[in-house]
Amino acid sequence: SSTLIGVGLALALVFGWQWWQQRQQLAGEQAAATYEQLLQAVDAAAGDPIQRTTAEHLALQLKEIKPGSRYADYASLLLARLNVEKNELLAAESELRAVLERQPDVVRGALAARVDRLLGRERDPELGALARVRLARVLFALGRSDDALAVLDAAGTDDFAVEKLEVRGDILAARRDSAGAMKAYREAVALAGARKGDTASRLLALKLQELELAEPAAAPGPAATDGAATAADTGAKAQ
Repeated sequence: SSTLIGVGLALALVFGWQWWQQRQQLAGEQAAATYEQLLQAVDAAAGDPIQRTTAEHLALQLKEIKPGSRYADYASLLLARLNVEKNELLAAESELRAVLERQPDVVRGALAARVDRLLGRERDPELGALARVRLARVLFALGRSDDALAVLDAAGTDDFAVEKLEVRGDILAARRDSAGAMKAYREAVALAGARKGDTASRLLALKLQELELAEPAAAPGPAATDGAATAADTGAKAQ
C-alpha cells in the first residue's frame, strides 16, 4: 500500500506540474493577445470615449490574466496614462505606485537576479524608473511638489536620468528657485547632448534659455563722486 501511495503521489506531482505549465503557457498567450488589443485601443482612445472605455477594460483584464507579471505592469502604466488624460490624477498615482512597488528601480546583484529567475519573478528596474518619473510628474500636477521631489530623490538607478532632471527643473522653476532649476536643466542638457535633433532635447534647451533670459541683470551700484572710483567700478562690471 505504501508503494501504491508513493506512485500515486509521484503521478500527481507529474500531472500537476504539466497542468501548471500548460496553464501558464495559455495565460501567457492570452496576455500577449490582450496586450496587442490594449495597445490598439489606447492609440485610438484620443477623442473616442468608446475606445477609451475599451482600453480601460482590457487593461484591467490583462492584470487579472497575468497578475504580478510584466504585462500587468504595462497595463498599469497605460491605465495611469488614461487616468492622466481624464485628469483623474489620484487614480494615476495609485497605478504608478503599484508599478514602483513591484518593480523597484534598484541595482540588483547577480545572486538576487538568479533567485528571481528561479522563483519566476520578472524584475525590471528600468520599468520602475519610468514609473518613478511619471509618478513625480503626477504628484507635481497635484500640487505636491515636496512629494514629487522626494520621489525623485529616492531613485536607485540612473535610468531616465535626463527625464528626472527635467522634472526636477520644472518643479524648482514653479517654486521660483531659478538657480536650482537652471542647474537641473543644464545637467539634463549635458546628458542629452548625444540626442541632438530630438524634440524633447530641444524643448529642454528652450526651458533653460527662457530661465537664463529671465535672470535679472546685476543692479548698478551707487553713483560715485570720484571719477577714478566710477572707472574702477565700470571695469569690475566688465570683467
